[in-house]
Amino acid sequence: MDKVQLTDVIRRRLKLDHEEWKRIEGNPKFQRLFENAMKASKYRLVAEVIESKGCHSGHVIGQKLIFDNSGNLLTKENPDRVCAFLLPNLTILINAFFENLMSGRDPNEVIFNTTGCFDTGPQCGGWGHVVVKMTAVPKL
Repeated sequence: MDKVQLTDVIRRRLKLDHEEWKRIEGNPKFQRLFENAMKASKYRLVAEVIESKGCHSGHVIGQKLIFDNSGNLLTKENPDRVCAFLLPNLTILINAFFENLMSGRDPNEVIFNTTGCFDTGPQCGGWGHVVVKMTAVPKL
């Protein structure tokens, strides 16, 4: 797929009218995104559980949450239960990785690539806590 084909796929997926699409297509930052999107499509974002205690959703150490390079949770490749209280903090990391990918940088240059769920654990009035580390990995 070349850049023209890719931009056509994006345009159809977004279902924007002609005028809306022209604003995007003419924007220099989106031109840069289109240039880097093909390279970025070769990655997946993986959040691996590195700590887990008292998780009501059953997340365990070593479990992986898989997202495509645009931040979509790949439901068929993930556990049956994914905790909603973990996702907001993951969204921040996904955005950082996405920004690097779409800017043509190494996606794994994100320095602070570890986060956790909102639950603070029993010592702070909660009941558990999960910590994940995100990396961008090439698709197999």
